[in-house]
Amino acid sequence: MPLDDALTARMAEPGFWAAYLFEDDADEDDADGDDAESLRAEFGLGDELALVLDLDITGESFELALIAPGLAEPAELGWDDQAHFHPHVMRWAELDLLARALALHDPQMRHPGPVLALLARFVVLDEQDDLDTITPLMDAAFRMLRPGPRDGVRAETRDWFELRDLRGTGLSWTAGPDGHPAVEQIHADSAARPLYSLRTPDSADFPFTAWAALLDRAGQLLATATADPSLDDPAVRAALKRCTATRGYAHLTPLAEALRAAGVAQPVLLRALDEPVSRAESCWAVEVLAGLPQGSLVKRWFGRSPLSTARSWELSLTLAIEGRAAEHSRVLTSDLAGALKEAGLGGAEIAGGSSRQAADGTYVDVSTTVDVLVRDDLARGVSLISELLRRHDAAATAELRHTSPPYDRIALL
Repeated sequence: MPLDDALTARMAEPGFWAAYLFEDDADEDDADGDDAESLRAEFGLGDELALVLDLDITGESFELALIAPGLAEPAELGWDDQAHFHPHVMRWAELDLLARALALHDPQMRHPGPVLALLARFVVLDEQDDLDTITPLMDAAFRMLRPGPRDGVRAETRDWFELRDLRGTGLSWTAGPDGHPAVEQIHADSAARPLYSLRTPDSADFPFTAWAALLDRAGQLLATATADPSLDDPAVRAALKRCTATRGYAHLTPLAEALRAAGVAQPVLLRALDEPVSRAESCWAVEVLAGLPQGSLVKRWFGRSPLSTARSWELSLTLAIEGRAAEHSRVLTSDLAGALKEAGLGGAEIAGGSSRQAADGTYVDVSTTVDVLVRDDLARGVSLISELLRRHDAAATAELRHTSPPYDRIALL
């Protein structure tokens, strides 16, 4: 079983996803070193091929490995923490393929669901990725597993997108020495969002051949699901044609009835038509049955992703704190983070600071640096930041800049 009882129960607790996703409001108990907590999920596709996810909730570290024939032990693919992470393991299309295959292989792994929610942190996005095909599946995965808004882009989806979006950073997929796809970043030293991956062309650590075998196995499982000759039944083809239209989700019941009448008995795909957790679950099932390219029907059923026009700005706010109360910058940053979040404009967190040595040899704190994220409306975000700085009597000495070259200074209002 890929999700054992301990992990399944833990995922249902309110604090789990906040801790797993490194959210600022994560339950402090999840980081309590006296109660070390480690969990594991194994996502197997048969033929001795499986992904293994080790979750160290206490240490806030998550590692992904691959089990495959010929490997003496699980091969490390990547890891994610808040220090020396290497999370860029796979492309979106690869994760979607694996999630579909896992759903067909193990009915417990409904898609979109736990596979996307747990493993999306190991995706890297580039120019070839289409947010119209991605956003509805990510939203559906989190709606299945975590209470929250039923409409609009989920906060988890937006956060994930901004962390894993490396479009415009010179990302390039090329064939490595063994012919398998590898990723590199042109001008990596100056990229605004660097690539951190073991899957580079010169890597001796990434298990390229075993990874290719895993993807081949996933493709075989999907091919098997669509090899049933009953799918060529005229009534089935007619029903599929109606379902693959723009509002084809209104015709799912006739499709399920036609499939049963023709003798098609793929239980996972039929369940996705009869009792879907989300429209996105029915959508990928129809795509598979109709032999459509991955994501093509998602665009048709769901339309334009709100993230396709989304923008965000990473800023650095420097606060002068010499002579201030010890808690000044902490309180100010907490208020700023709360105000930005409440306004739907982003967030803020302390990133570091500077100090100087006084004449008596002691060190005096001089400044605090705050990382600020502003979404969609920079002018409104700067206005809110300015207002809060004035409220804390910090506007005259604060400095706000972009974190990307040329690091332009932003005038506070």
